[in-house]
Amino acid sequence: MNLSASTTTPPDDAKLLDYNAWLFRSEATPEQRERQIARQAEILQRAEGAIGDQCFLSDLAMVQPTRLVLGDGSYVGAHAYLTGTIETGPDCTINVFTVVRGTVRLGEGVRIGAHTSILGFNHSMAPDRPVYKQAGTEVGITVGDDVWIGSNVTIVDGITIGSHAVIGAGAVVTKDVPEWGIVAGNPARFVRDRRHAKTRRKTAHAELASRLAEFSARAKRQREQLIDAC
Repeated sequence: MNLSASTTTPPDDAKLLDYNAWLFRSEATPEQRERQIARQAEILQRAEGAIGDQCFLSDLAMVQPTRLVLGDGSYVGAHAYLTGTIETGPDCTINVFTVVRGTVRLGEGVRIGAHTSILGFNHSMAPDRPVYKQAGTEVGITVGDDVWIGSNVTIVDGITIGSHAVIGAGAVVTKDVPEWGIVAGNPARFVRDRRHAKTRRKTAHAELASRLAEFSARAKRQREQLIDAC
């Protein structure tokens, strides 16, 4: 037995692109590209729309829209779930386990982290009958250009997110987000303008250290006076 031989399990190349879809442009084999052409054609037989050049839709994603428009270079990762009317500009990413449903329009260069839910539909909840029997509503969600939506974010129906905004991981977005805005939390709140430098806050430890240093310097300056006074 050769003890120096590697016992590492080789990567599952068959699923590499499903979970790392950004590699499609550079590493897809001719067979994988042919598979994508067939998959996209099959989707467009069931849904209106168009899919641009260099797009990738994982075989492990559930893609069942009524209308689908993907801009050039966009991708849909494994286990994503797409239904409704979905339109994206070029270079948009719908990462693994992301849910995009209802009416959702994304601008150019939108990045969506894993496990995010973008829900462009809703239903009423009047008290006179069970929720599941009530009519649905659909206002839609609009996202501008160059927007980064972190992982585990939830965006509810009727929201508009301005261009260049950043949505912090885990945020629940229930109000419109302005252009260049950074928001975070549940419910999401405005943190700062992305164009402005982040202001560092002193921690309690740093604040105490700073005050002790100031006290030490003052004591050194005043020690002669203190000695004379005593």
